[in-house]
Amino acid sequence: MNKYFIAVDIGATKTRVAIGDTNGLIDKKVFLTPKTGNSLIIARKIYECIINSYGSFIDKVESIGIGTIGPLDIRMGKVVNPTNLNIESVELKTPLEEWLKKPVYVLNDAMAGVLGEKMFGLGKDYSNIVYITISTGVGGGIIVDDHLLIGKLGNAHEIGHIVVDYDSDIPCGCGGYGHWESFAGGANIPRLAMILARRNPGMFKTKCYEESMKGEITPPRLFQCYRENDMFAKYVVEKIVKASGAGLANVINSYDPEIITIGGSVYLNNIDILREPMIRYAKKNAVTEMPRIETTPLGEDIVLYGALAVAIKPPAELLRIQKTTI
Repeated sequence: MNKYFIAVDIGATKTRVAIGDTNGLIDKKVFLTPKTGNSLIIARKIYECIINSYGSFIDKVESIGIGTIGPLDIRMGKVVNPTNLNIESVELKTPLEEWLKKPVYVLNDAMAGVLGEKMFGLGKDYSNIVYITISTGVGGGIIVDDHLLIGKLGNAHEIGHIVVDYDSDIPCGCGGYGHWESFAGGANIPRLAMILARRNPGMFKTKCYEESMKGEITPPRLFQCYRENDMFAKYVVEKIVKASGAGLANVINSYDPEIITIGGSVYLNNIDILREPMIRYAKKNAVTEMPRIETTPLGEDIVLYGALAVAIKPPAELLRIQKTTI
């Protein structure tokens, strides 16, 4: 009998649910992530999607893997006070195990991503792997000596909150300042542009500058302006690139990886602008041998592949923390 697995990627905007086997994803569905409601609303939507789309396979499903936005209570397999949702607690593991009668494993999305890279992507032949996502936020998943790094509360992946400018007044969504995510995270880029515009009144006379002064700029618009040789856009993007180069150097120095793969919408949509200068700045500050640095081949589905990987082969580090009731 063929064995199947369910993979779930919970994002701030969209949730993806897929069915797969040990060879990869077979089919996926996408729906908008509920932003309000009680603690069970997202789990209920996932359950309904699984039953409606893959109910005929449910007897052959071995387990469910979930990669999700955080912050996590990884021991309980739930999300606590997610910054982009108006839901205090998102229960996942307990209700889905109760409803589906299958083991459910829950990880942070970037942590799941590095498992996806290890099983299905460029990490197959490596023991020291980092996956970096530059998207709405900046995050990472790290494998060192074939061990997934989790941490006491499941937060060993929070590379987006590496301080890349210790004396910065650029705020991060977490409340800190000068974090990698405060410069490069898609949710923070408009604020970065506005601060830089207002800090330099009259210095630039461009469309991007005017839009930033008014708080109207978006990440796609900023990079469009960059491609149109807008001087203010070039000024802002240079800040993003330098911060990302510093963050990348910190990751290399901290974890000594053999390979780093990078994904996330901000990066994937602007590889031509970000990749080479990020690596160039990182080289200046790396004290260990530079790893191989690549764009993930798994694209926007990397978290789904990671969720599939954790469903197929949950890492021992996770099983010690997150007990299943099935």
